[in-house]
This record gives sequence, structure tokens and C-alpha cells, in this order.
Amino acid sequence: MGLFVETSGRGLEVVLIHGWGMHGGIWSGFVPWLTDRYRVTRIDLPGHGNSPMLADWSLETVAAAVLEVVPQPAHWVGWSLGAMVALEAARTAPEAVASLTLLCGTPRFVAEPGWPGMEAATLTRFADGFLSDYEDACRRFLALQAWGMPNERELLRSVHSHLAGRPPPERTALLAGLEVLRHADLRGVLRGLSQPVQALLGRRDRLVPVELGDALVKLKPGLVSHRLDNAPHVPFLTHGECTARLIDEFIASP
Repeated sequence: MGLFVETSGRGLEVVLIHGWGMHGGIWSGFVPWLTDRYRVTRIDLPGHGNSPMLADWSLETVAAAVLEVVPQPAHWVGWSLGAMVALEAARTAPEAVASLTLLCGTPRFVAEPGWPGMEAATLTRFADGFLSDYEDACRRFLALQAWGMPNERELLRSVHSHLAGRPPPERTALLAGLEVLRHADLRGVLRGLSQPVQALLGRRDRLVPVELGDALVKLKPGLVSHRLDNAPHVPFLTHGECTARLIDEFIASP
């Protein structure tokens, strides 16, 4: 049984990969910004939403499972943990990934000397909330992202309705994804990619610091980095039109 897939629109192929603890429904409010120009495919990662769990949940097996069900070649957009899945897919099947957008994503999630990221202790506290009470932690996470936005209440209602339509992620999938966030280091992968890569970062992001942009450009000269003003970890929800425009311009660029 393959992964759950949704496709809409027409045009060049775009693949959207969601982050840890979510599912493809999180993109529902963003997809309409793209479907007049692109055929958009979004998936539920293994053990998330309507997709079955894998016996071996690793970046390698997850990327392989995604590659089996998405169109090729396509322009990939990976959000948060989804950026790591996209990087691994670009490494193993470069012909399948025409370009890559790291949307509040990073090849190395945990901070190190000289590398901006989340402190390991902070990641543990963040993850513990999801593992102990997923629904409450999900509400708190989304409320934190929407806080201070002009349409805060409307945004939250919309997101909750999109997420509520599918089962919560399996605990084993959450634990496996957490291990990836803690230990994966794909900086060498990013450095070696031949595909065009851009990074879209939010200045209000509390999980992936906006300072990462400079480190990414230093790691991979030629990488395009944009900082979205007043955007949190979910700019495709709070700044959908701007996020879509930057993806559009990147895909259209030589």
C-alpha cells in the first residue's frame, strides 16, 4: 500500500512535503495560490494522516516511498522536516528533483558552534508536548505561529479544519521523525546537489532561525535565500501569496 497522495491543478509539476507531526492537509489553504500554474502533488508522510507506517522509518526509506508516488521530474518544496526528506530524494534520485525549495527547512536542525539551529534541549521540550498530548500540542504550536497575525482567528479555524479530517500521526512515526531531526546532517548532501536550491525563511520563526540563510549561502554558493518579514515557521499559511510568488519566480528563473 503506497502513500496517500492528492493532486490538483495543471502545469509544471510541484511536490509539497509537510513537516513533523502534520499531514498533507496542512497545505490546503496554500495550494490555491499555485494551481493556476502548476500541477501540485502533496503527500502524507508514512505514519501521518492517511498514509500507512513503514517498518523502517528513516530518511532513506521515507524519501524512497515518496519518490514512488510523485510525478517525476518535479519541483520540490519541503517544509521543516519535509526539507530533509526532499534533500534525501534529490540525493538519491537527482533526475526526479528539478529544483528544491527549503521552506523553513535546514540540512541540520540542531544548533552547533557556527551553525544556527534549535538547541537540543528546546527540541526535546517541543517534542515532548507532541508525544504526551498531540492534539493539545498541535493547537499550541499553530496558535504560536499565528499569534499577532491580522487574521489570527480565521487562520487557526481554517488550519484546524484541514488537520481534523485525518488521523493523528502514529507515535512510532513521531519518534522516528524526532530522531531524524535530532541526528540527521545533510549539509554534505546540500553542498553536492546540482539542482537549483532556494531557502525561504521567516524572521519570526522560533524553530529554524532566520540567520540560517547566511550559513546556507556560505555552505552552497549560488543558493538563493529569502527572508520573509513578520513570517513564522508556517509562512505558507500566514504569507501564502508571497511564498507562492517566490516559489514561482524561482522555478521560472534560468
